[in-house]
Amino acid sequence: MPSNPPESQDSGFSTSSSLVPELQAKSSERWESIVLAYSPLLRFWIRHEGIAADSVDDILQETLKSAFGAIGQFRRNDGSGSFRGWLRTIVRRRAADHFRRHTGEQQGKPEILAEVPVPAQKDPAELEAEENAVEALKARVMELVRRETSEKAWRMFWLSAVEGLPASEIAARFGVSAAAVRVAKARVLHKLRQLMPDPE
Repeated sequence: MPSNPPESQDSGFSTSSSLVPELQAKSSERWESIVLAYSPLLRFWIRHEGIAADSVDDILQETLKSAFGAIGQFRRNDGSGSFRGWLRTIVRRRAADHFRRHTGEQQGKPEILAEVPVPAQKDPAELEAEENAVEALKARVMELVRRETSEKAWRMFWLSAVEGLPASEIAARFGVSAAAVRVAKARVLHKLRQLMPDPE
């Protein structure tokens, strides 16, 4: 059974705004999922900032700690931008702190993490590398959600959302009602939308 949709498939997995309130409530389950799903992308960004390999994990921990402490400042609709962009800003600032420490510069005042600067223009190679990292994040999210979903519910979701079969046909295969198929699909989509990265 496939675990990921085709790259060109648009299955409606855009990020749900319900994720941020759950994180602001310091939901341990959601934070654990975020750490598992986003850590590889955060590491990619950290390496891109020029951090030495033996310091990447330290900066990752500082980034996650900053995000956990400052999530209450994030507001999607007041200019803070996307959740992914907000995390990228924290990475840049923790990397800058790292270089200040190693060059003996005095630490500046704490930043307002909700502010997201306009990103600089990126070269094509960088854009491709970041896109690959984001695609890997999406695949990781799919796998995390699949693991916490029953095999039957996942198959009903997959046949409906990805393969496009009608609910009545799926219901006949599994001996359930069409309504049960729609409920299973909706529940899986909700989980995916909570963790999927939103566009910047």
